[in-house]
Amino acid sequence: MDASYTHFPLRDYEKMWATMNTVVREYDKIGKRNHKKDDNHLNKHAMHLIRLFMMAIDILEKGIIRTHRKEDLELLLKIRNGGFFTEERTFHPEFYEILADYETRLEAATKNSILPDNPDMEKVEAFVEYVNRKAIAID
Repeated sequence: MDASYTHFPLRDYEKMWATMNTVVREYDKIGKRNHKKDDNHLNKHAMHLIRLFMMAIDILEKGIIRTHRKEDLELLLKIRNGGFFTEERTFHPEFYEILADYETRLEAATKNSILPDNPDMEKVEAFVEYVNRKAIAID
Protein backbone atom coordinates (compact mmCIF):
# COMPACT_ATOMS: atom_id res chain seq x y z
CA MET A 1 0.00 0.00 0.00
CA ASP A 2 1.29 3.40 -0.88
CA ALA A 3 -0.40 6.29 0.89
CA SER A 4 0.45 9.84 1.78
CA TYR A 5 -1.66 11.36 4.54
CA THR A 6 -1.14 14.99 5.40
CA HIS A 7 -3.08 16.38 8.32
CA PHE A 8 -5.00 13.10 8.80
CA PRO A 9 -6.45 12.67 12.33
CA LEU A 10 -4.44 10.14 14.31
CA ARG A 11 -7.53 8.43 15.74
CA ASP A 12 -8.97 7.89 12.24
CA TYR A 13 -5.62 6.59 11.00
CA GLU A 14 -5.42 4.17 13.94
CA LYS A 15 -8.93 2.83 13.20
CA MET A 16 -8.13 2.44 9.51
CA TRP A 17 -4.88 0.64 10.34
CA ALA A 18 -6.66 -1.72 12.76
CA THR A 19 -9.26 -2.53 10.08
CA MET A 20 -6.62 -3.24 7.45
CA ASN A 21 -4.70 -5.37 9.93
CA THR A 22 -7.83 -7.43 10.67
CA VAL A 23 -8.53 -7.88 6.94
CA VAL A 24 -5.00 -9.17 6.33
CA ARG A 25 -5.15 -11.48 9.36
CA GLU A 26 -8.53 -12.93 8.28
CA TYR A 27 -7.36 -13.26 4.67
CA ASP A 28 -4.54 -15.51 5.84
CA LYS A 29 -7.10 -17.85 7.45
CA ILE A 30 -9.13 -18.40 4.27
CA GLY A 31 -8.76 -21.97 3.09
CA LYS A 32 -7.01 -23.06 6.28
CA ARG A 33 -9.58 -25.07 8.18
CA ASN A 34 -9.15 -27.11 11.29
CA HIS A 35 -9.37 -30.52 9.63
CA LYS A 36 -9.29 -32.40 12.92
CA LYS A 37 -12.38 -30.52 14.09
CA ASP A 38 -14.05 -31.12 10.72
CA ASP A 39 -13.17 -34.83 10.88
CA ASN A 40 -14.68 -35.06 14.35
CA HIS A 41 -17.87 -33.45 13.05
CA LEU A 42 -18.03 -35.91 10.14
CA ASN A 43 -17.62 -38.85 12.51
CA LYS A 44 -20.27 -37.44 14.83
CA HIS A 45 -22.71 -36.96 11.95
CA ALA A 46 -22.01 -40.49 10.68
CA MET A 47 -22.74 -41.87 14.15
CA HIS A 48 -26.01 -39.93 14.37
CA LEU A 49 -27.00 -41.16 10.92
CA ILE A 50 -26.66 -44.80 11.99
CA ARG A 51 -28.36 -44.10 15.34
CA LEU A 52 -31.33 -42.52 13.58
CA PHE A 53 -31.66 -45.56 11.32
CA MET A 54 -31.64 -47.75 14.45
CA MET A 55 -34.31 -45.65 16.12
CA ALA A 56 -36.52 -45.53 13.01
CA ILE A 57 -36.36 -49.33 12.70
CA ASP A 58 -37.32 -49.70 16.38
CA ILE A 59 -40.29 -47.38 15.90
CA LEU A 60 -41.52 -49.22 12.82
CA GLU A 61 -40.91 -52.76 14.07
CA LYS A 62 -41.68 -52.44 17.78
CA GLY A 63 -43.65 -49.23 18.09
CA ILE A 64 -41.20 -47.83 20.67
CA ILE A 65 -38.83 -44.89 20.81
CA ARG A 66 -35.61 -46.16 22.35
CA THR A 67 -33.02 -43.44 22.83
CA HIS A 68 -30.69 -45.37 25.13
CA ARG A 69 -28.73 -47.60 22.74
CA LYS A 70 -26.84 -49.80 25.22
CA GLU A 71 -26.66 -52.79 22.85
CA ASP A 72 -25.45 -50.58 19.99
CA LEU A 73 -23.06 -48.45 22.00
CA GLU A 74 -19.87 -50.20 20.86
CA LEU A 75 -20.63 -49.67 17.17
CA LEU A 76 -21.83 -46.09 17.67
CA LEU A 77 -18.74 -45.14 19.67
CA LYS A 78 -16.47 -46.78 17.10
CA ILE A 79 -18.04 -44.61 14.41
CA ARG A 80 -17.94 -41.49 16.63
CA ASN A 81 -14.29 -42.04 17.53
CA GLY A 82 -13.17 -42.39 13.91
CA GLY A 83 -12.96 -46.18 13.72
CA PHE A 84 -14.26 -46.13 10.15
CA PHE A 85 -12.50 -42.93 9.02
CA THR A 86 -9.46 -43.14 6.73
CA GLU A 87 -6.37 -40.96 6.49
CA GLU A 88 -7.71 -39.76 3.14
CA ARG A 89 -10.59 -38.22 5.10
CA THR A 90 -13.23 -40.63 3.79
CA PHE A 91 -15.00 -43.61 5.32
CA HIS A 92 -13.92 -47.25 5.00
CA PRO A 93 -16.05 -49.41 2.69
CA GLU A 94 -17.13 -51.32 5.82
CA PHE A 95 -18.99 -48.21 7.03
CA TYR A 96 -20.87 -47.97 3.73
CA GLU A 97 -21.78 -51.67 4.04
CA ILE A 98 -23.22 -50.99 7.51
CA LEU A 99 -25.11 -48.00 6.12
CA ALA A 100 -26.49 -50.04 3.20
CA ASP A 101 -27.58 -52.77 5.63
CA TYR A 102 -29.52 -50.25 7.73
CA GLU A 103 -31.10 -48.75 4.61
CA THR A 104 -32.29 -52.23 3.57
CA ARG A 105 -33.56 -52.97 7.09
CA LEU A 106 -35.43 -49.65 7.16
CA GLU A 107 -37.12 -50.39 3.83
CA ALA A 108 -38.22 -53.81 5.12
CA ALA A 109 -39.41 -52.32 8.43
CA THR A 110 -41.40 -49.69 6.53
CA LYS A 111 -43.18 -52.37 4.48
CA ASN A 112 -43.89 -54.58 7.51
CA SER A 113 -44.51 -51.91 10.15
CA ILE A 114 -46.72 -52.66 13.13
CA LEU A 115 -47.80 -49.02 13.19
CA PRO A 116 -51.31 -48.17 12.00
CA ASP A 117 -51.69 -46.39 8.67
CA ASN A 118 -53.30 -43.40 10.43
CA PRO A 119 -52.94 -42.08 13.97
CA ASP A 120 -55.82 -42.24 16.46
CA MET A 121 -56.62 -38.53 16.41
CA GLU A 122 -58.86 -38.71 19.48
CA LYS A 123 -55.95 -40.04 21.54
CA VAL A 124 -53.61 -37.43 20.05
CA GLU A 125 -56.01 -34.61 20.89
CA ALA A 126 -56.53 -35.97 24.41
CA PHE A 127 -52.77 -36.12 24.94
CA VAL A 128 -52.27 -32.57 23.63
CA GLU A 129 -55.01 -31.34 25.96
CA TYR A 130 -53.41 -33.18 28.91
CA VAL A 131 -49.99 -31.65 28.17
CA ASN A 132 -51.44 -28.16 27.76
CA ARG A 133 -53.37 -28.45 31.04
CA LYS A 134 -50.19 -29.60 32.84
CA ALA A 135 -48.26 -26.72 31.33
CA ILE A 136 -50.66 -24.05 32.58
CA ALA A 137 -51.51 -25.69 35.91
CA ILE A 138 -50.28 -23.82 38.96
CA ASP A 139 -49.12 -26.18 41.66
